[in-house]
Amino acid sequence: MKNRWYNYLKPPIIGEIRIRSNEKIRRRSFRVKMLYAFVYPFSSGIVIYAGLMTFSVVVTNVTGLLPQIARDLYSGNLYTAGSIFLWLFAFFLGGFFAGWCVEREKLLKWRYLHLLPLAVVAGIFTFVGMATGNSAALHPVAFPGMMLFSIGIQNAMVSLTTSSLIKASQMTGVVNELGVDIAEIFHSEGEKRRLIQREALLRLIVMVSFLTGAMVSVGVFPRLNNHIYLIPAGIIVAVMIYDTWRFKTKERVVTEK
Repeated sequence: MKNRWYNYLKPPIIGEIRIRSNEKIRRRSFRVKMLYAFVYPFSSGIVIYAGLMTFSVVVTNVTGLLPQIARDLYSGNLYTAGSIFLWLFAFFLGGFFAGWCVEREKLLKWRYLHLLPLAVVAGIFTFVGMATGNSAALHPVAFPGMMLFSIGIQNAMVSLTTSSLIKASQMTGVVNELGVDIAEIFHSEGEKRRLIQREALLRLIVMVSFLTGAMVSVGVFPRLNNHIYLIPAGIIVAVMIYDTWRFKTKERVVTEK
């Protein structure tokens, strides 16, 4: 009789504990996603205006590069088309590098390998931020390539962090998907509606953060010029420190258990 009573009572108690534990994990994970959804687009917003002022080139996405390549190829400007194609490849290479490091980290169990792409981004921003007006870092071909490579890494990192929900600099898709999310909210309920609301909130944060970063860049660039790139460099370094602290805290909690 005792066994029957115990077996009857045990599953609900364990189930309730698991539900509460899973809910805490989901909340903590969502807070981390919110942080990254703000930090990376804010950095990209600073870079987009600074890039426009430096070389009149949008250095945060490659959508506009494809028509330029087509025009130059049609006109026979192979050198210009090749230069723009290198920018396109730099953006691809940034995403590849970030994804490769993250997957190798999972495979080899190297806890902090995902910080390597972020360190490269911080190094590039610092290098450009400390460059003088005649520096090779501000070459009209090399500079956009370096910026697109860095933004490619940031896009990949925030995409991997948020399970491909958002990108750090591609506002076209974010705005469109936000409209889809809002439409689905009106036609859903319960847990599904709550999840969609969270996704919509993340995308709204991305939009606001990107716009805020661009506004900061508009106000600060006339005074700082190239030194403005030290701001996103500092942001990336702060993200690396936070990630290191978060994983060490998680490891300590697991060890104590």
